[in-house]
Amino acid sequence: MSLGQRVQTILKERKIKQVEFARTLGISANYVNLIANDKKETISHTLAKLIEERYGYSAQWVLDGSGEKLSTNQLTAEKSELLKKIQKMSSCEVRAVLAFVNTLERLNKGD
Repeated sequence: MSLGQRVQTILKERKIKQVEFARTLGISANYVNLIANDKKETISHTLAKLIEERYGYSAQWVLDGSGEKLSTNQLTAEKSELLKKIQKMSSCEVRAVLAFVNTLERLNKGD
């Protein structure tokens, strides 16, 4: 599997467009297009780590296809996404989310 195919896998699995992928990584959409279409065969380790942080795919897998596809830090990526959304919420919405989380916690403890 080429780098382009691995990037296309990420886009498909995360249901995002190249433009959104580029924006979240701070790179140009044209650069992503070059990668996805196998016109660029390598990326920097820094970019691979950024993909790991943002999308949960192992940097090593992104770079060369070896190792596990999903990073053990996948939950970190999901938590990061959630925190970004919470930062945009009003105080009232944050209180509602907190109440929901507290209810889940009580259910998990068996209260």
